[in-house]
Amino acid sequence: MAFEAFTEEWAKEYQKKLNENPQYRQAAQTWEGPIVFMVEKDPAVGLEEDRWIYLDLWRGECRQARASLREDLESAPTVICGDPPTWKQLFDGQLEPISTLMRGRLKLVKGNMAELTGHVQAAQQLMKTAMKVETEIPEGL
Repeated sequence: MAFEAFTEEWAKEYQKKLNENPQYRQAAQTWEGPIVFMVEKDPAVGLEEDRWIYLDLWRGECRQARASLREDLESAPTVICGDPPTWKQLFDGQLEPISTLMRGRLKLVKGNMAELTGHVQAAQQLMKTAMKVETEIPEGL
């Protein structure tokens, strides 16, 4: 069953897959705190509104994953956003998360780049795990 990207159902499946991934668990032993991923709206590809997912990450475990609320943008220490084509390329394995951030294709709206670069392997496992979620991408991507 495919899940539409960055929805509540997708977030729950992502959480399940993260918690089943021993490579993520090992790589993220020192990662603590929530992160919000945002895909920017793009009516040209059928995405009429911004979408966010909230991940409560704690030392190799995803304690919670859900469609994010606006309040999460304020409270989460790290918020990363990008346009639909960039997220699609990340999901397809064509881009690497940290270098995509450093090149500005993903934007660190809130947070500390030095802290993220200290968790390169965990970030890579976050993306590799997202790629394991059967994802329905909006038409046109």
